[in-house]
Amino acid sequence: MLMGCGYDRGNGVSYPAGGAASVTVSLASADPMTSAGDTQVVTAVVKDGNQKVISSPSVSWRSSAPSVATVAGSGTTATVTAVDDGTAIITAASGGVEGTVIVTVRRRLESIEVMARDSVLLPAATTQLTVIGRDAQGRAVSGLTGVTFSTTNPFSASVSPTGLVTALFSSFRPFTSFIVASVTRDGVTFVDAKRIDVADPSPPGFQFSALMEPQNVRPDPVNSAGEGIVFFTRNGERIDYQIFWSLLTGPPLGARINGPDGNDAPAEILVDLRLGNPANTNGTMRGSFSAADITPQRGDPPISLDSLVALMKTPGMVYVDMGTGFFRTGEIRGSIVQRQ
Repeated sequence: MLMGCGYDRGNGVSYPAGGAASVTVSLASADPMTSAGDTQVVTAVVKDGNQKVISSPSVSWRSSAPSVATVAGSGTTATVTAVDDGTAIITAASGGVEGTVIVTVRRRLESIEVMARDSVLLPAATTQLTVIGRDAQGRAVSGLTGVTFSTTNPFSASVSPTGLVTALFSSFRPFTSFIVASVTRDGVTFVDAKRIDVADPSPPGFQFSALMEPQNVRPDPVNSAGEGIVFFTRNGERIDYQIFWSLLTGPPLGARINGPDGNDAPAEILVDLRLGNPANTNGTMRGSFSAADITPQRGDPPISLDSLVALMKTPGMVYVDMGTGFFRTGEIRGSIVQRQ
């Protein structure tokens, strides 16, 4: 509690009889306010030069920092309302005399909320999480730091330390992950989670597909968490393709249609599926090829596009593999099958 200016004979200051000589301001509680919207009653006592309390003085109120706390009222009582963290000086003025008191707002975290622009993602798509702290009245607390993230299903979604979520292709259910955010304040840990669903990546009208897995690599299966799938659609004199891959040991160096499949060893490359220069171990790529892109085998002319489609219709005849820097001849592989 701080005192305002008062009657001072030593300095030659005098006040009109019955006029305000001092203003004393007090709060109902000296404790900090812990939520935006919290209120406290503030009271002013106005005395005259004889130190007698003036019963119905005219009092005006103001706050030095309305962004921290506001004050509203008339007469000797007013209400202080918390806005955000900080301190504010509340001043009561009467007859040219003022009194002040300092209020503190120290908002206490009571919960957190995880938000995302998108909660249903295709494989390789991303969304940025936002974590909002809330006080006891549910109002947002700014400046939240020290948030950590984790995923309940690392085969369906990954999350970076900054909360960037990447949906992953996986052949294993559930195609869902909860991204968990946590933060500790004053010895208390607050947790919330956001559900992320991975959508079916199958393009409409596709005719063939190949599920690529490390255990299908020949002559020896590969120890990898990687997976991928490629879809093919005949479009006149071209074949369109879309590839999804996830959790490879490194960015893919290439993907190829190979055949005929001898099953025990890598087969000849029929078509190089151009990927560009992907930089990530998870991703997707679209492309297309024509008969001119089919590679000749053993000195023979390349087969036609119709012949390649005929091979793709025959179970086990051709496959797709994808290589990486660590597994150049193939980290994941899968036979092309016709859509049923």
